[in-house]
Amino acid sequence: MSQKLAIDGGTKAITLDQTKANKWPPLGEEEFAAVKRVMQMPDFYEEAYTLEEEFKNYIGSKYALAHNNGTAAIHAAFFALGIGPGDEVITPSYTYWATCMPILTWGGIPVFAEIDPETCNIDPEDIKRRVTPRTKAIIIVHLWGLPCEMDEIMKIARRYNLKVIEDAAHAHGAEYKERKMGAIGDIGCFSFQASKLMISIEGGMLVTDNQGYYEKAMALAHYRRLKKLPSQSFYRKYYATCFGFKYRIHPLAAGIARVQLKHLDERNKKRNENIKYLDERLDGLSGIKTFKTPSYMKRVYYQHETIFEEGKLKVSKDKFVEALRAEGADISGERYPLQHQQPIYKEKNIPLEALPITEKIRDKIISLPTFPQANFDLLDQYIEAFRKVSTAYAKY
Repeated sequence: MSQKLAIDGGTKAITLDQTKANKWPPLGEEEFAAVKRVMQMPDFYEEAYTLEEEFKNYIGSKYALAHNNGTAAIHAAFFALGIGPGDEVITPSYTYWATCMPILTWGGIPVFAEIDPETCNIDPEDIKRRVTPRTKAIIIVHLWGLPCEMDEIMKIARRYNLKVIEDAAHAHGAEYKERKMGAIGDIGCFSFQASKLMISIEGGMLVTDNQGYYEKAMALAHYRRLKKLPSQSFYRKYYATCFGFKYRIHPLAAGIARVQLKHLDERNKKRNENIKYLDERLDGLSGIKTFKTPSYMKRVYYQHETIFEEGKLKVSKDKFVEALRAEGADISGERYPLQHQQPIYKEKNIPLEALPITEKIRDKIISLPTFPQANFDLLDQYIEAFRKVSTAYAKY
């Protein structure tokens, strides 16, 4: 016999204070000390160069260029690859706008591809279907911290002579076959915005193994750096002007990011342990499906997403979420609006078509906390909340 749900006047399953368990970002004495240290440096900008060295060593790339945000890093990546008027770039629609809007900035044409319903990442098979003679590049997103199928994507890129940008804004520390995300494609881009797995409050990073891409990205918006390039560099002559933008990271942000990078792996480990504990106990409950990580991937959790399985419960997703919230669960529905449905693309005369798989899956998403500082007592209460609601509304 099921327990009376909180939404019907029953007792809440989740009663513990969640404030500390879900508190993010973690900023403390180390970050405060870093800010003070940078403010006392003879040359503030040296902090950014040190961050770049440390970050490229962590990722495993030859070059790293710090930016004032992840959007700027993506903008610079398209510039470095030479995306111009009429060039097509294949991109997922289920992503933050910064993945694809910079394509328009350079006159390119975003071509939206379907996602794999088992991962919410871009589907390599659909990428192949969308390649045309005008396709110049693919930008992928390791959504929520789950790596894309990089072998398949890079094979497609080599076959059609396409460049690959990894939007790794969600994937700091994630790995595909023991290689860090951001280091496999031609260029990788990261965000250090305040909600990310490592933060500088605002900031970003571009990484690449290609010296030409690195120097061209620098020429876009890092004029102070160009004088330091080798004399034979094509882009050194632009040191007085750049190409009209200014994207360098704030030195204080670089100081914060260096501290955050030092703690990234241990903080990812804590989230992963908590979510593994929770997901293992949610599996098997009616109405909820967790995402599985292949053995050759090491995922991280920028967000903790699950799928509502319609047909297994007597209620809609909205009612299911409402009941869980009544139990005290801090959950929500889908997060990102789908890009191919946004008016700006239609206004720019971008060819658009329906993406039925993407649209269907997005509507089923239920977002849970990532529990960066939770203990198992709170997780057990979440498990009980899901068990109560799932049992009460199960069809069978």
